[in-house]
Amino acid sequence: MRYPTPLSVKSSDSSRATKHPSRSPKSNVARSKGIHARKHALKTGRASHYDPKPPRIVVHGLPGYTGGVLPPDAVDPRPPTLPLDGFECIRTLGDGAYGHVLLVRAREQPNLGKLARPGSLFAVKVLSKERMKVIDQKHPEDTNAERMHLSALPWSPWVNGVVGAFKDELNLYLMLEFIPSGCFYDAIQSRGPFNAATARFYFANIVSGLYFLHGEKIIHRDLKPANILVRPDGYLAIADFGYARLDELDNGPATDWFMIGTPLYMAPELLCYQHMTGYGVDWWAAGVTLYEMITKRTPFFGTDENKILKRISSGKYKWPKGIRVGEDLKSIVAGLLTTSAEHRLGVEGSVLDHPWLENIDFDKLDAGHYMAPWIPEVPAPTQTWLNKGLPPQQCIPGLKVCPPAVHREWDDREPRKQLPI
Repeated sequence: MRYPTPLSVKSSDSSRATKHPSRSPKSNVARSKGIHARKHALKTGRASHYDPKPPRIVVHGLPGYTGGVLPPDAVDPRPPTLPLDGFECIRTLGDGAYGHVLLVRAREQPNLGKLARPGSLFAVKVLSKERMKVIDQKHPEDTNAERMHLSALPWSPWVNGVVGAFKDELNLYLMLEFIPSGCFYDAIQSRGPFNAATARFYFANIVSGLYFLHGEKIIHRDLKPANILVRPDGYLAIADFGYARLDELDNGPATDWFMIGTPLYMAPELLCYQHMTGYGVDWWAAGVTLYEMITKRTPFFGTDENKILKRISSGKYKWPKGIRVGEDLKSIVAGLLTTSAEHRLGVEGSVLDHPWLENIDFDKLDAGHYMAPWIPEVPAPTQTWLNKGLPPQQCIPGLKVCPPAVHREWDDREPRKQLPI
């Protein structure tokens, strides 16, 4: 959910030009000293000693304070955070190696305040504590990776952000923004291959998302179309941070990076014990995804995993016959699919400066001023058939399971979607 930025209540320029301006120059001097004192106090952390009456602001129509220490009798205008039992499970969105992804709805409860939103939908990852113990023994650094990294991130339209985290006696629950339009892999398979203009828009989305994550020192390590969601406005958002890693000086031992991710999108340095690992693995995966947008297939495809890994190590790929590919497009893909990580585009040189992206205004893109090539039409998830059963109540004791209406209970006429390994 997007919340508006708190707006400070400041007098406008017209209000300062009153009929009775200040008659004493001393008052102007005093006001100037107050401003400098406020800046100094904010830097030194002594806000309570200089301004007994901090400026007022308005947040969602309710008064608050900023720029100083709240008075002791101040009441937080925000409603209390909803507990886990304030939501009900209404649908199973997917299944993973470590648990389920469920669709939950905020329940109507008394005394929640005017900011409550009964009926709001969220996606919840349910992580079994028993399965998490197994992960902790094999890969202790990955146990809380997604929850830790997402909770530390500021909100961004390029990331499927976290809303909250809960737990009960059996599970951990990670609540995320619900993006109902499906993953980018489905869009490529149903609407691809894309022309250069369409691929440029989507690739610019991925570039903006990666620059945001890398600016926060986070390496995704499993970027692929199946882990990119399509928002209702047609823009993309990066999801699934189960393999994410904070960028450090040494990035940990090489064994922590060996064979991490999905084989079709793995960078060559992940196939052997190299220490040159970092942001380049994400840019390699972005290059594979761009190639897939244009051709509807990956550049290093093989009949088995060993052939795939050999082709990745060689770095050799071909463009299919019958597809017109411009020189700038070939150049950016070649730069991203450079086998040497230290010379890869994104590590050596900025992707933003490449000629293929010169017509993209990334400030306009960040503001959402571009019209997406495709606006998905998604029916309300509460009005469609279910093609996956709901989990038993005893498996998610902290979350109420809401049985669907009889006419929506089950429908398996459509074939189930198979995501790439």
